[in-house]
Amino acid sequence: MKNPTAMPMVEAGAGWAPWRCSYCGSALLPHGEGLRCADEDRWFGTDGGVHRLLPADRRRALQPFLELYQRTRRDEGWRAERGLPRVPPGHPHAKLWAGRAARFERGLVLAAQALPTPRWDVLEVGAGCAWVSARLVERGHRVAAVDVNLDPFDGLRGADRLLDAPLRLARAEAEMDELPLAPSAFDLVVAAGALHYTHDMPRTLVELRRVTRKGGLLLILDSPTYRRRPDGEAMVADRMEALERRYSLPIPRESQSSYLVLGELRGVFSSAGWSLEVHGWPGRLREAVRDAVEIVRHGRRTARFPIMLARRDG
Repeated sequence: MKNPTAMPMVEAGAGWAPWRCSYCGSALLPHGEGLRCADEDRWFGTDGGVHRLLPADRRRALQPFLELYQRTRRDEGWRAERGLPRVPPGHPHAKLWAGRAARFERGLVLAAQALPTPRWDVLEVGAGCAWVSARLVERGHRVAAVDVNLDPFDGLRGADRLLDAPLRLARAEAEMDELPLAPSAFDLVVAAGALHYTHDMPRTLVELRRVTRKGGLLLILDSPTYRRRPDGEAMVADRMEALERRYSLPIPRESQSSYLVLGELRGVFSSAGWSLEVHGWPGRLREAVRDAVEIVRHGRRTARFPIMLARRDG
């Protein structure tokens, strides 16, 4: 069956993205091996195709989190691999990637049904190795990706492993709640395995709305979601305890990703200027049966990973 979101390949270089100065918000222009803000005569370097737009003080503040995160990811076997989210049988994370692949395809179908044009300007936030961005570039969309993790094996530089022409993907070191980008620049913003990392959901959603065009969409994939907050807190506590045993180090709560709470989502999104649809949450009976099984297996209810599609209001 032909993929409804695929289009003929379009040669779009990374220079299309409307990057802005992280300090004053002015437009950035190519200058040597980087980008320059003419208003402040400030220069931002570009390293391996990634614009270093994160302010220096934030880079220093995030360093302890990134060191723990990158170490944990390496030890758990996560890395950029050609073909993601498709992996061969026997892959150590085959089941997880199968679920991500299915949600990714379903999410794109939902987005295609809601967007008026077949070719999109897309921003992926918290992109990691940018596997979502890579697949969208291959399907003919113009894509920019941001993250604070630049690891060459699992972070933003890892996109080089996924694309034949990595320079077709615009990339920058940046946080999802302080985006160095022009307003109203994107038809679609994607947060895949990312939104639960924010420590200020309302602020992040307002910032994502700022860079989304009128009528544009926010697609959220692979964020753990619970009906009950105590179940999410139990998951975080279990994770912290496991890391403390593994590394013999105290693990601060702020270093850990969080989770979403189903009953709170529509209110939070609405207050930030989004109308939200949640797809893939089971009916009450099916939910209750699975909850009972998970309590027996794990001692608590486990996360679900619905597809969330939000449209910018106004």
